[in-house]
Amino acid sequence: MAFRSRWGWYQCDYATFGLLKQLHAAYWRALRQYATWKRWHRKMPHNRVLRRRIRDERGRKIGMESIGPWPEPLLPSLFCTRRQVLTHWSEDGKPLKEGRLMEEVVFDDLGIPEAYRTARRPAATDQEVMALRLSPKEIRRLVALADEGR
Repeated sequence: MAFRSRWGWYQCDYATFGLLKQLHAAYWRALRQYATWKRWHRKMPHNRVLRRRIRDERGRKIGMESIGPWPEPLLPSLFCTRRQVLTHWSEDGKPLKEGRLMEEVVFDDLGIPEAYRTARRPAATDQEVMALRLSPKEIRRLVALADEGR
């Protein structure tokens, strides 16, 4: 179904586009959270420590003190999936005869960026309008899940 506006024909109505825009913003927030988690995960456990500067009475930095461990950043449950995979490589990059289980975190965009870009671009006629990858019902469901995960 196509919707007419001043600028051409669109794949969805304005209310659905507003929800898609909200979902796209949640996607970018989740991508930043995932990048934060990846930076945290790359560090060795002894380097995941919060530190505070120690200053003397004149305000000069004279050292650092360890406050405690840096907590693991939250992963967005809508876009990230944790799973156990079998690998035949050690942590230092050497091949192993026996496989070992390691945790893998996968980020899935659920087709949201593509749907958002498609919904923003008008077509000249209603026959040229391409269908969105996500249905309006699916968009509403994803928005509800994204709001729930905040």
